[in-house]
Amino acid sequence: MSGLVCQSCATVHPMDDPRWRCGCGGLLDVRFEARLDPEKIARRKPTMWRYREALPVGDDAAVVSFDEGMTPILPVELGTGVLHLKLEQLFTTGSYKDRGAAVLVSKAKELGIERVVEDSSGNAGCAIAAYAAKAGIRCEILVPESTSPGKLAQILFYGAALKRIPGSREDTAKAALAAAETTYYASHSWNPFFFQGTKTFAYEV
Repeated sequence: MSGLVCQSCATVHPMDDPRWRCGCGGLLDVRFEARLDPEKIARRKPTMWRYREALPVGDDAAVVSFDEGMTPILPVELGTGVLHLKLEQLFTTGSYKDRGAAVLVSKAKELGIERVVEDSSGNAGCAIAAYAAKAGIRCEILVPESTSPGKLAQILFYGAALKRIPGSREDTAKAALAAAETTYYASHSWNPFFFQGTKTFAYEV
């Protein structure tokens, strides 16, 4: 079985249905068969897209990438042993959320989506803004008024429309959900394709 499966009511939606949640309001999970060939993976460019068959983007031309993935692992000696640190801050926008943004925005491009909205207090907004810019997709990022000036500047640098929302982080999320009634929600909390990108961390370790 492949498609977008509701975690609440088990309804299966087509993979090419441009939705980010079920009609019942439930979260969606991406289900498809991934067949990975270790020999092919070893020959490919060292990015997270070397695991291409495990990522739900069918059209190679839709892939939006800054060569993300394959971040180094640094062993650090501790008193009780060795701790291995994966240096995800080396991504283009400075966080692991580039993994999720790469797959989410690539899928949005494949689906022909022209505009997205996201709510964030920093890193996710920067990632979605950067990848949307590369994809040529219009992007609006909603942020709490308390968001750091550095993150605001980074989001604006990528060309996204920025809207500051008064109140709490929850108020910002509510404003984004309202905006998502008419715009594709590129959410790092709701959109199932975001998590398809972040799972590549596990493949690398």
